[in-house]
Amino acid sequence: MARSQTINTKSFTTLTQHEGRFQEMFEPRLVALSPLHHGKPSSCAPSSPRPKLRFAARFAHVNGYTDDQELFYRVRAEIGDLRKCYNREDIAAYDDEKLAWMLFVDGCAVLCAVSYVVEENRLPYKLLKILICSAKDPQIWEQSITEFIVQNLMTNIEQESKHVDDNKDYAHLLERFRNQPLTGDEMKRDSSVMGRKLLYCGDSRKRRRTFRRLKELKESGIHVKPSTTNNLKNISFYCNYLGKLMIPRLLVDDSMASKFLNLVALEMCPDFKNKFEVTSYLCFMDSLIGSADDVKELRVSGVLHNYLGSDQEVAELFNKMSRDLVPDQKRYFKVTEDIHKYRTNPWTAALAKAYYTHFSRPWTFLAFQAYFSAIQAYFSLPQKSSP
Repeated sequence: MARSQTINTKSFTTLTQHEGRFQEMFEPRLVALSPLHHGKPSSCAPSSPRPKLRFAARFAHVNGYTDDQELFYRVRAEIGDLRKCYNREDIAAYDDEKLAWMLFVDGCAVLCAVSYVVEENRLPYKLLKILICSAKDPQIWEQSITEFIVQNLMTNIEQESKHVDDNKDYAHLLERFRNQPLTGDEMKRDSSVMGRKLLYCGDSRKRRRTFRRLKELKESGIHVKPSTTNNLKNISFYCNYLGKLMIPRLLVDDSMASKFLNLVALEMCPDFKNKFEVTSYLCFMDSLIGSADDVKELRVSGVLHNYLGSDQEVAELFNKMSRDLVPDQKRYFKVTEDIHKYRTNPWTAALAKAYYTHFSRPWTFLAFQAYFSAIQAYFSLPQKSSP
């Protein structure tokens, strides 16, 4: 059975009501789109149809339609399915004709100005597909969405935007936006022989694994390093003699909170089947960040690029964004388990102290590395059985 193309919009409304401290993150800033924002006096964006009508006329003209009514009737023919994308009470005031015209105009506006409004959009993806498929060259409009998504990723690794013939039935443009930072290889490095022995000797009892902030992890000998992919799921831990926590790079600017919170709202939608990957990522980052010192460590290590303001502002933002969120506990279970084993091994504390006291400078670190490479080589040799 094909997956439903609809996402109930109630979660967006509910999250907005409960997250008053982030109210502005869910309000349109450039132009009001969809029935959820049409005519709302609280909206800070203009709802005047004049600029959107120009977009609709441009879309029709570019795609060879001499009469925009022909394009409108393609949307009107699908209004029954499009109505199912909204809560009934949100669109009760609109008859089919008025709703179809509103969606037609707003859909053209999104396609013509996609580089500005992806996270403010509350329009069904089905509507955009109707318009894209009606275009003279649909691939041009598909590519414009692809390029915008790549250019606006929260992860901070530049990559070439490639058009992919994706036949997936997205319910919302946000779903397609969310899909990008959650795809790609999940890269993982295995621990060395010495590292596996250190983890083996740690506490492996089944109980809740907790740790306090990145500063505490560093003191126990765990360093943070940026991973080499944009995949937010690509968080891993490995151990040689010191621990390494690999985290995707993140670009922090004034649009980051809006993007993340809209993706969290999407994951909360009861009709959207998912594993709460973005929610779990935010909660994991919050477990690492408690103060400006933790943000500084992420920034110095190259994981976090701060274009927002002070490190303290970033710390407070992460703590606020993840408040009251419930992650998927299985998502990073192996990572937190290995970190717990590493920290509860008494030898790792001694190794960390020796490293920070005697070997933290580059030339002394080489000696430290050579010494433990020799130990590791010894332990990797086959052991002779006793006669």
